[in-house]
Amino acid sequence: MPKNRFDRLAKKIAEEALRSSGTTHVNEEIHPETQYADLSHAPDPARSAERARLGLLGRLAADPCLIEVYSAAPGAEDFRACLAKHLATWQERVRVHRKRNESQPPQPFVDSFLWIIAAGAPKTVLAKLKFEAAPRPEWPAGVYYFGADVLRVGIVVASELPRKDATTLLVRIMAAGPLLAQAVEEVAALPPDAYERVIAEPALLSFQHALGQVSSETSKDEKDFIMAMIKSWEEGRAEARAEGRAEARVETQANAVLTVLRVRDIAVSEADRQRILAQRDPAQLERWLNKVAIVSSVAEVLDDPS
Repeated sequence: MPKNRFDRLAKKIAEEALRSSGTTHVNEEIHPETQYADLSHAPDPARSAERARLGLLGRLAADPCLIEVYSAAPGAEDFRACLAKHLATWQERVRVHRKRNESQPPQPFVDSFLWIIAAGAPKTVLAKLKFEAAPRPEWPAGVYYFGADVLRVGIVVASELPRKDATTLLVRIMAAGPLLAQAVEEVAALPPDAYERVIAEPALLSFQHALGQVSSETSKDEKDFIMAMIKSWEEGRAEARAEGRAEARVETQANAVLTVLRVRDIAVSEADRQRILAQRDPAQLERWLNKVAIVSSVAEVLDDPS
């Protein structure tokens, strides 16, 4: 499937997370034909402690690697394209290594790895190519190998990774798609100084800003993400900042109700909009916010006797 807007979020998360453990290139050009890898990472051997803090993502980046990300299940054509980039990169690294060693003492060479992170399971690819589940408990469920040391290819099926597990959280955010809304809730529940939250927070807020206003081009997964950010993230941040300031809290809640209505394409008259903004009872706004995700009209929210 073609790359979509979740691709930007995956690259931002990985670039920020891996910055302290080695050198990462985004959209790296691959020769001989012009191809681009989502992410190319060269780990610094002296920074293993930094990688360990990244959980599963740090383990994927323990060796030189390409990381390709799909917010759905990649098909056969996607897999062939990834493999072509992998082999081209591998051959180029071998060529550079040999040329460097002509004038310098021999240096150790580590074969690169291809990791494909997919939101959904590519069942046909896994079955036809006889991917094997990575050994446990060394690796979590959802990690598969192909080609042993001859090809060094792995697929991470994010939908099969353990949920509510901080060690897999960054990878699940990168996979995005239908997994992203729940991952947002997990990030928002972390302590402010949790390493995964420090990495993910700026990227999630930046991605929400980049999506901008909801339009006919906004996918269901993107709408779910926006709603999750409002209910689990932005509201919590606003409450923390506005502790003891009830006015700031009710304004945030009122705007959240209007935003969710817009995300769900529910028409709101100017009179209803003003009624929502004028509401100053936090409990009433909370009830509206809980109902707005399941109703089909604004009347069902505002006229509800509860």
